[in-house]
Amino acid sequence: MTIEAATPTCNIALTDAAQERILDLRDNMHKPAMIRLYVQGGGCSGFEYKIDLAKETDEDDILVEINPYIHIYVDQVSAPYLEGTTIDYEAHTLASRFVFNNPQAKSTCGCGSSFSVE
Repeated sequence: MTIEAATPTCNIALTDAAQERILDLRDNMHKPAMIRLYVQGGGCSGFEYKIDLAKETDEDDILVEINPYIHIYVDQVSAPYLEGTTIDYEAHTLASRFVFNNPQAKSTCGCGSSFSVE
């Protein structure tokens, strides 16, 4: 009997506004919209969201295909903290930002860029 390891997954969604912004960034940089999404320790609540254009991927990364044009890569350590997260993009006159609606977050800081879990 052969037992195969399950392929890890991470359910992440992007609103239309976030998808449009990512595609705009991609078009301005003339690069594919490969996004690296991860969390790291820091911020006023304990963990910070990080989103970068991915130049390369690790073989252990989890691939989340949003559509044929946007792929998100999540490392396996960050995946449990990001499970079920929806990412939006808000543009205002003085500032614009990605907004994370994360069901894993038990509290967030005032600016919304860091969170804590129990």
